[in-house]
Amino acid sequence: MTDSRSPRTVSRFLMSPTVPALVTACTVVGLGVAAMMRPDAEPLPAHEPVVEPAAVVAEAEDTTAKLVPEHEVPLTLGRSAEEVAVYINRAYRVPMAEARQYTQWAIEIGGAQDIDPLLILAVVGTESSFKPAAKSRVGAEGLMQVMTKVHHDKFAAFGGPAAALEAYPNMVVGTSILAGLVKRTGSVAKGLKWYSGAARHKSDYGYGAKVLKERSRLAVAASGESDRAVTLSRSKKSTGDYRAHGERPHLGYTQWTSISDTLEANGAAQTPEADAAGAVKTVSGKDARGKAAAL
Repeated sequence: MTDSRSPRTVSRFLMSPTVPALVTACTVVGLGVAAMMRPDAEPLPAHEPVVEPAAVVAEAEDTTAKLVPEHEVPLTLGRSAEEVAVYINRAYRVPMAEARQYTQWAIEIGGAQDIDPLLILAVVGTESSFKPAAKSRVGAEGLMQVMTKVHHDKFAAFGGPAAALEAYPNMVVGTSILAGLVKRTGSVAKGLKWYSGAARHKSDYGYGAKVLKERSRLAVAASGESDRAVTLSRSKKSTGDYRAHGERPHLGYTQWTSISDTLEANGAAQTPEADAAGAVKTVSGKDARGKAAAL
């Protein structure tokens, strides 16, 4: 057996055609390194860009998208929705991006299930103060404090009961339960009573009034007066019409469109004299904001 390190083996290797090519390659690399180390060296020519296969690019883009939290995706809200988000941000100390996302979801879900988005948000605020991970001792979970064990089947479309602690699935399921109870009982107040778990009790211990008061503050914000709504919240006051809303057989999506459309119309009707800071058109010596506050 011939030792691979014998003189004959080495001689054969040196005489093979591989050696000149190897020497040339090493020389080129050495010259390139030396050129980069010279202070006056010219930059090396750039290589042609490598075109990645479409599948690889698509996979990379998909991975990047998953790394961006959904609530950080900028939203473009209308004036009413933006005012509502501002109120939630300030009254509940919720990050603005999340406040916008909750508001947008409430509008989408309310439109799909024909229920007032402000009522949805009022229940969220009353039940969990906009904390998605909220849990109660009796098993209620999430933003709208859904009894997951009772309504576990309703989360099947979202992957199972664990989704109850995710904001969007919880709002969808909670709203469907609330809408069903309002329809079944024949009034918003009775539906809220059942939603609170007091169906067999003589009263709901003030739950319905609390939700409707919060809904009235959200309506003030949606009308373009988020500052006033925050003041009402901090003083634990509300507008006087919340009881009338409780007596209604239903608070549908048109409640929201009526408020938001009115605000948009008022904004479009501003006179050229309104300043850049957003001054509103004056009516009989009082501005429109002051007039709304007096109602």
